[in-house]
Amino acid sequence: MRLPIVFDTDCISSFLWVRRLDIVNDLFPNKIIIPQSVYNELNKIKSPQYRFLFNDLYTQILKKNFKLKDIMISDQEFHEYRKLISMKNPKRIGKGEAAAIVIARAHKGTLASNNLSDILPYVGKNKLPYIRTDNILYLSYEKKYFSIEEGNQIWNDMKRYKRLPNCDFEEIVRKFKINGSEKF
Repeated sequence: MRLPIVFDTDCISSFLWVRRLDIVNDLFPNKIIIPQSVYNELNKIKSPQYRFLFNDLYTQILKKNFKLKDIMISDQEFHEYRKLISMKNPKRIGKGEAAAIVIARAHKGTLASNNLSDILPYVGKNKLPYIRTDNILYLSYEKKYFSIEEGNQIWNDMKRYKRLPNCDFEEIVRKFKINGSEKF
């Protein structure tokens, strides 16, 4: 794993839904990049009951815990970004994933994404390191930021809102202990 960590919408949303941005802040202090397209996706949420998702992200940006990064037409990665989101691309991916991929690559960092079907063809070809929500929770647990019981509660809360594997946090811990650090 290399810093900075560049989040796509799905992965940062896992922590936003359960209001646990402290987990990523503790693990990667001042080393988190949020692509402008991810910010824009979350800013489109109009429902007052879910507006906290954007507001919490915005607060972290204002506090300078997260850095907001846009891809400008003059940037080298702009062409690559456009290619990934092009309607002509049979393997087209979403703007959040595409922006996170090209920014992580440009900054020699790590992509944070749960959308493996979208990212794996690209990260494998370019040897771009990536992590998922379960990796992040496991790393936090290993650093003793929370107990296995609290990890189970966080994971179960996340499962209510996201498409995460239907297992408990103890199974995740066992998997990483058996398989080693996987992509870390």
